[in-house]
Amino acid sequence: MPLYFWPLAGTLLMQTVTSVMFLTVPVLAPALAADVGFDPSRIGIYTALLFAGAMPVSLVMGSLAGRFGPLRVMQIGILVSCLGLLFSMAGALPVVLTCAVLVGMGYGPNTPGAAHMLARVTSPRERPLVFSIKQSGAPLGGFLAGLLVPWVVVGAGWREALVVSAVIGLLTVLAVQPLRAQADDERRPDRSISVQGSWTQLRMLFADSDLRRLTLASFTYSSVQACLFTFLVTYLVERVGLSLVSAGLAYSCMHIVGVVARISWGWLADRLVPARLVLAGLGAASALSVLLVAWFTPAWPFWAMAAVAGAAGATASGWNGVFLAEIARVAPPDQISAATGGTVFFTYFGLVVGPTVFSAVVAFAGYDGAFYLMAGLVLLAGLSILPRRAKG
Repeated sequence: MPLYFWPLAGTLLMQTVTSVMFLTVPVLAPALAADVGFDPSRIGIYTALLFAGAMPVSLVMGSLAGRFGPLRVMQIGILVSCLGLLFSMAGALPVVLTCAVLVGMGYGPNTPGAAHMLARVTSPRERPLVFSIKQSGAPLGGFLAGLLVPWVVVGAGWREALVVSAVIGLLTVLAVQPLRAQADDERRPDRSISVQGSWTQLRMLFADSDLRRLTLASFTYSSVQACLFTFLVTYLVERVGLSLVSAGLAYSCMHIVGVVARISWGWLADRLVPARLVLAGLGAASALSVLLVAWFTPAWPFWAMAAVAGAAGATASGWNGVFLAEIARVAPPDQISAATGGTVFFTYFGLVVGPTVFSAVVAFAGYDGAFYLMAGLVLLAGLSILPRRAKG
C-alpha cells in the first residue's frame, strides 16, 4: 500500500463532503423562493458570499496548519460549515446570506490543507494523479448533492435537507480523526498566527511569471466552474422548463462525469502530455461546453442535455487536480504550501466574482449573454497558459 493511501482517502472524503455542504443551498434554491423570498436567479450572491468567507482563511492557512496541524484545521472548518447550514434553517434571507460566509469560512481550509498533507507523502511524478484523485471529490460531492438534496426536499422539506448535509459533515469529522496523529505530527502549538506571511505569499506568486499566469488562469477557470455549479439547476428549471428532480439529475451527470474526468486528466498529465498543455486544452474545451449549455431549449431531449452537462463536468470542472500539481511543480520546494494557499486565494476570488458577474449579466442580457461571456473568457485563459518557446 503506498504511503499516500490513507492521507489521500481522508482528504478525498473531506473534499467530497465539503462540496456537498457548500452546494446544498444552490441545489435547493428553487425551493427557497416561497419561504425565504430568495430569487433563485440570484443564487450567485450566496455563492459569492460563501467564497468571500473562504478567501481570507486560505491566506492564513499556512500559519493555522503550522500551529494546529492541517487536518485539525480542516476538521474545525467542516464544523463551522455545519453551523452555517443549521443556522440557515431560520429561513430569513439576511440569515441565509450571512450563513453563506460561515459555510465559506469552513470550506476555506480544505484545498491548501489537503495540498500540505499530500505533498509530504508524494513524489513530484505522482502528484498530478494523486492530486486529481483528491480533487475528484468536488464533482463527486456535486453528484451526491444533485441526487440527495432534491430527494430530501421533495420528501421532507428544505430545512431537513440542510440538517442531512450538516449531519454528514459531523460524521466526516469523526471518521478522519484516526489520521490526525500522522497528518499533524509537524504542528507547533507555540507558533504564532501571523497575517504578514500572507503578503509574502502574494508577492511570491506575482514575482514568478509561471505562477502568475497559472494564478490568473485559475481565477478565470474557477469563475466559469462556479457559474455552472451555481446556476445550472436554476437555469434548467426556469429557462428550460425541467422539474427540480430532473434538473438535479442533469446536475449530477455533470458532477459524476467530472469525477472520472479529473482522474483521467491527472493520469494523462502524469504519463503522456505535459500538464500545461492539458490545462490549456481544457480551457478551449470548457468554452465549447459552455456554449452548448447556452443553446439549451425545451425542444432538446433530456438525454442530450445530460450529455452536455457531463461534457461541462469533464472540462469546466476537470482542471483542478492537474492545476494544483502544476503549482506544486513550479513552486520552490519549500514553498509549496504557501504557493498553493496564495493561488487558492485567487481561485476562491474567481468563485466570488464569477457568479456575481454572471448574475448581473443575466439581469441585463439574459442567460445567453452570460454564458457567451464565460465561454470567451475561459478560452482566453486557456491560451494564456500555453507553454512559451524559450528565446534564443
